[in-house]
Amino acid sequence: MVADLGIDEIPDPDDSGSDTYSRFRYQAEAAFTSCLDLGLIKTVLSITLERVDDLLIEQADRWRFVQIKTRDPGRGAFTFADLLGEKGALRSVARTHQAVQDFDDGREVRYEVWLELGARSGNPIERLLVQDWRGPDGAMVEQCAKRFKVEESFAEAMLNRCHIRAPLPPRDLIRDFNIRNLQRYNSTVPVATTEEVYDRVIDLVEKAMRADLLQDEFPRCIMQPDGVDEALAAKIAGKRLRADIVAEMFQPLAGGDAAVLEQITDPDQLAASELDRKLLAAGVAEESRHQAKVLRANASRRAYELNSGLSDPDTKFADLDVRALTVASATAGVAKTAPPGPEVFKALLDQLLASPGDVDPSGLLGQDGMLLFGRVCELSDQCRFGWGVE
Repeated sequence: MVADLGIDEIPDPDDSGSDTYSRFRYQAEAAFTSCLDLGLIKTVLSITLERVDDLLIEQADRWRFVQIKTRDPGRGAFTFADLLGEKGALRSVARTHQAVQDFDDGREVRYEVWLELGARSGNPIERLLVQDWRGPDGAMVEQCAKRFKVEESFAEAMLNRCHIRAPLPPRDLIRDFNIRNLQRYNSTVPVATTEEVYDRVIDLVEKAMRADLLQDEFPRCIMQPDGVDEALAAKIAGKRLRADIVAEMFQPLAGGDAAVLEQITDPDQLAASELDRKLLAAGVAEESRHQAKVLRANASRRAYELNSGLSDPDTKFADLDVRALTVASATAGVAKTAPPGPEVFKALLDQLLASPGDVDPSGLLGQDGMLLFGRVCELSDQCRFGWGVE
C-alpha cells in the first residue's frame, strides 16, 4: 500500500531506469499537438517544458499545466487511485496547486493529465475526463485529501481545476498519428517533407526538455517574469518554445488549412473519437475498442503511405470503401444479439479474414483482413458505419 505523503514529502519524478528515453520521447511527441497550435493556429502563446512529464502551455485566456503519463499495455487503463499513487500525476499537480493556488492574472489556471492508455470505464476517474467533465465527487475529494495530508478544501479546489485527456495514442503509434494530422493540414505536400518537418519540431522539443531545469523558480518565473535576472532569463529561453521559431519550422507546409487541426489541439473540443463512441454504444468491450483503434491506426498509416504513390488514390479507395461498407452493413444487418456490437465485431473480422479478396480485389491493402477491418474502423470514425446501432 502506498503511504500517504504530505505535499512537502512528495519526491521529484524518478527519471532513471531503462524506460527513461522511451518516456522522454513519448512526452516530446505528446507535446506535438500543442506545437501545432503554437506554430499554426496561434491560440497557444508559448510552451515551457520543465521535466520529463511536465509542461506549461500559455494561452491568452488560460495557463495549462500538463502531466503526461505512460503505461505498459499489460497494466490496463488508469484509475483515480493510480493518479494518487506514488508516481501518480496528481502528486505533481498537488505541488503545482500549492505554488499557484492564489495566483491571479485574470486567466484560468487548469491542470491537465494526459494518459497513454486511457481511463478505466466505470471508475471515478471518468468524472474528470475532458469530454464529459462533471468534476470530483465527495469521495474523490476525501480520498485525495487523505492521501496528500491536506485539507479537503485544498483537494476540492485542486480537483476542480483538473481535466483528464485520455487516451493518447500508444507509444508505437503516436508518431504515425501526429504525422497523419500534419498531413491533413496540407495534403499536397510530399510525405517525405511532412516527416522531415515533424522530426525537426520533435528535435526542438527534446532540446528544450534537455535544457537546465528551472527547478524552484518554476512556474512563477514563467507566469510572473518581471524582475527575472539575466541568468534565469537565459534558462527560461532554453526551456521555452516560441511561436515564431516553431512557425518557421512549419514553413515548408505553407498553404494548409489550420482549421482542420483545431479539433485535436483545442482542449475544449477534445472528445472521444466517433469510432470509440459508436463501438461503446454498440456494447463493444474496452479491450476490443482498443484493438479496433490500433487496427484503424495501422490501416490509416498504410493508406497514408499509398496516397503519395497512387495516381488517383481517391477513386481507388472509393471502390474499396463501397465494398467494405457493403460487407460491414450486411454483417450488422443479420446480428441477433443485443447489444449487437460484440457479435458484429467478431463476425465482420471473421468475414474479412476469410475472404479479403472480396473487399480488396486489387490488393490495395494487400488483401490483409486486419488492415481491411481497420479501414472499416476508419469509416466508422467518419460516421459511415455504426456497428448495428445507427
